[in-house]
Amino acid sequence: MATLSTAEKDFLKKLVNTVRRPLTMAWLLTVISSLLFVWQAWLLASLFSHWLSNYFNQVPLSSGVSGSWFVGLIICFALRPLLNTGRELLSTQASLQVRSDLRSSLLITMAKLGPNLRHFGSDGSLSSQIIDQTDALDGFISRFSVQKQVTVSTPLILLVAVAWQSKFAAALLLMTAPLVPIFMILIGHLTARKSAAQFGALSQLSGRFLDWIRGMPTLKRLQATPIAEHDLAVSSEDYRRRTMDVLKIAFLNGAVLELLAALSIALVAVYLGFGLMGILPWDKGDVPVPYFGALFILLLAPEFYVPLRQLGADYHAKAEAEGAVQSLLPIINAAESANAVVIPQQPNTHPTSTTTLPQSFGLQLSKVSIQTAVVDIQAPQEDSAPLADNDCTAAVYRSRLAPLTVEIEPGARVALVGESGSGKSSLLQALMGFVSYQGNITLYNAAENFSQNLQHIPPEQLRQKLGYLAQQVALMPLSIAQNLRLANPDASDAQLIEVLKQVELWSLIERLPQGMDTLLGERGQGLSGGQQQRLGIAQLLLRNDSLWLLDEPTEHLDPDTAQRIHQLLQQVSLGKTVIWVTHAKEQLPWLDKVIAISAPVTASVAQGADHE
Repeated sequence: MATLSTAEKDFLKKLVNTVRRPLTMAWLLTVISSLLFVWQAWLLASLFSHWLSNYFNQVPLSSGVSGSWFVGLIICFALRPLLNTGRELLSTQASLQVRSDLRSSLLITMAKLGPNLRHFGSDGSLSSQIIDQTDALDGFISRFSVQKQVTVSTPLILLVAVAWQSKFAAALLLMTAPLVPIFMILIGHLTARKSAAQFGALSQLSGRFLDWIRGMPTLKRLQATPIAEHDLAVSSEDYRRRTMDVLKIAFLNGAVLELLAALSIALVAVYLGFGLMGILPWDKGDVPVPYFGALFILLLAPEFYVPLRQLGADYHAKAEAEGAVQSLLPIINAAESANAVVIPQQPNTHPTSTTTLPQSFGLQLSKVSIQTAVVDIQAPQEDSAPLADNDCTAAVYRSRLAPLTVEIEPGARVALVGESGSGKSSLLQALMGFVSYQGNITLYNAAENFSQNLQHIPPEQLRQKLGYLAQQVALMPLSIAQNLRLANPDASDAQLIEVLKQVELWSLIERLPQGMDTLLGERGQGLSGGQQQRLGIAQLLLRNDSLWLLDEPTEHLDPDTAQRIHQLLQQVSLGKTVIWVTHAKEQLPWLDKVIAISAPVTASVAQGADHE
């Protein structure tokens, strides 16, 4: 795995900064807990050194013992667990908030991407990213982000307390402390690479599993289920192996850190022990640290390395988060990236203000074209010099739609025809706001004196007036009624029955044992292709959209079913502005106009200043 880019590092920082306040509170609770631990060690050292003094002086052990010591110990023993629990609760809530917000952001971004979502992987892979890879940020936010501060504050507090009794012992702690983070970083880099590979294997396994499950009926008919079984076995074995690689490094990391901490504590203990016996080579016969100080230091020494060891253990969580963010960030930035791949001289901007759209409107397209960057070529000013901010940038662009000028009147129903690859579907995506374009698209209604540039209308508002029907209707594994209410959540049962009658489905559905509550399978399984298309048309009718975009909705249907769908759409689309992408315009004689699109030029080269 490559080192994180600046954007990826900034993204992680941004996630933490959104919950900076509770994380800071969690750190402050740890600081208070550390101060209480120093007080606790002082009380224990005072108590045991006093008991030892009483024993050697042959006086009762309870003689001179202050009751306030026991009260203080009770306070420490009671408060420290409460403070640690408070820290865990604050950190966990902060992590939960970040992950919930991130999932919401991912889902919103995916909704905005529309058809472009397919560029980021299969449905199974995307589901894994939203669920598993978002959860991988938990350890980084709830533990590592706080532990970084604790690793500085707690050892510093303890170091000051140790130096109060012995500067030499404090120097020993200070010299051995850097060994822990050094080994932590060395092992952590390897863990990060392995974690990224593990996430890739998990996404691939999730995508394969969902694809095979969806195709299981076909596999059974072809008696090809052993192929799917073998493929999943190979993928799962690869994921198991990568997971074990990560765990091996994590366990190795923990073992090395524990060994270093144990050796460092032993070094301090040897110094204090030899000092109490007066046999230090450079200070024979003297006791540099009395029993109270030695016991006080020995009680503090293990705690000195605990934050460092914990940070080493949590570094694995940081590595997981880095692996996850490299996969998640492209989706988070997908909307901006979609604009970035188009020629930047004409950005597609949308103001935040809303526009009142008429119930019916037409379209005026003026020299509308769509181009996508294929290859970016950066040329530095000098061959031997690194790229600078003002270096020239050249890009090769693939033309997806040749310049098109056409007018579609309000309420007109037109066919959009052309060769495969001429840009028919790309034009529909541009109208929905999923693809940037060059030129001008104007929505107009002369009767209502309305005219507005498409780029000046927020995409979310525009999509409330657009209906889209593709070759495959996007039906969910829900009931028929629930699928219909995805188009209009407030629709009553009477409205659902009405639109089902319009699309000639009600006579079938009312005979089902559960009627409209009948559950559909994945991608509408349980209905034929023609019935799925009728259900998609029913969704359009529930929305009452102004503009219908039909992307070859009858392409994969048999001729008789396609003809019935054509007749149905002829009836229900009256009064709508319809753009129908088709290869068979002769089957649609009732359409008002045919717009032919010519094949675009394959590529062009554009140059401009490098931009962020």
